[in-house]
Amino acid sequence: MTMHTDLIKQHLIDPEICIRCNTCEETCPVDAVTHDGNNYVVDASICNHCMDCISPCPTGSIDNWRVVMKAYSLEEQFSWEELPKQEEVAAAASGDGGAVEALEDEVSKLLEEARKGLGGKPVAPHSASKPTVNLYNRGKPATATVTGNFRLTDANADSDVRHIILDFGDQPFPVLEGQS
Repeated sequence: MTMHTDLIKQHLIDPEICIRCNTCEETCPVDAVTHDGNNYVVDASICNHCMDCISPCPTGSIDNWRVVMKAYSLEEQFSWEELPKQEEVAAAASGDGGAVEALEDEVSKLLEEARKGLGGKPVAPHSASKPTVNLYNRGKPATATVTGNFRLTDANADSDVRHIILDFGDQPFPVLEGQS
């Protein structure tokens, strides 16, 4: 008797890289992204893999996927300090690994579409894990070019919250990004 277990491609946010800027939650059209005081997470029962949250993420922390037999719960994701490794699911799924490969191909195609215009997968900035303070000041300012300016709040909202992307060129800027 052959038992077939459906595999799930689950969208996950890397808690080690995420700067908790809320861009993903604000841009998710189906409200699949939520957060607690610790992590931003994706609810697998809601996520439709539309990829709207991928390109606005400044660190690439949202660009993570796992093929799983059972989706990670929100409670599990809220407790993470790092992403879990990819489970070994090929043998358990169908015995030949074909289902896993097909699912991984599907995820790859979705990501390729989401990353068009980005020049590839976003990489977390060096500063995401090694913040520096007092590197620049009024006497020695950092100069940057605004390369992105996205409104996060609804056009009818009383406030105007934006996600701004800065290009520092070759100038080192090893500081932790976030809301400011």
